[in-house]
Amino acid sequence: MSSLHISKLHITLQVKVPHTLLERHLPSSAEVVGEALTEQVIAAIKKHRLSYFPALDFLEKQGDIEQDLLDAAETISWFSCKLVREEVNKKLRAYFSELSFQSVKCISYAMPSVRVNQLNAWQELVEHYTPNKVKLDIIASVLKKEAQPEGLENWSKQLFRRNLEASFEQFEVIQSVSL
Repeated sequence: MSSLHISKLHITLQVKVPHTLLERHLPSSAEVVGEALTEQVIAAIKKHRLSYFPALDFLEKQGDIEQDLLDAAETISWFSCKLVREEVNKKLRAYFSELSFQSVKCISYAMPSVRVNQLNAWQELVEHYTPNKVKLDIIASVLKKEAQPEGLENWSKQLFRRNLEASFEQFEVIQSVSL
């Protein structure tokens, strides 16, 4: 008689919420907020003579970004994270015995990988500071007959891609690791 084994996976995803979904549910545009944040960030680096683009938290502590703009970005990022979490839960709950979200965060609060003298810095910063990209870390448990099934990482990547790719404007599986 064979028994079932619980296999755990750590999956990291990065997705971009479609503009139409945000527009339908929110009073302010994510793109407009991203552009306004970029303008204020650029003004702040010139004011402080910085040679890099800092994370929003640093500029918030310095008082260089308007509070209303930060509030709008927070609202959009909260909604984006909530929407992504619900979509992943809805589409993938049936495939896993357990789906545990370790972190769900908007990437606009991280330090951008854009450099000051980069040619397309403006566009890259607008893309980065627009609060519609979400990074997720998920621990998923699945019941299998084998203790350490081969190809579990590839299976999970394909499963996530097949079920979620159509729901988002951009979709990327950053990693899938068996635990």
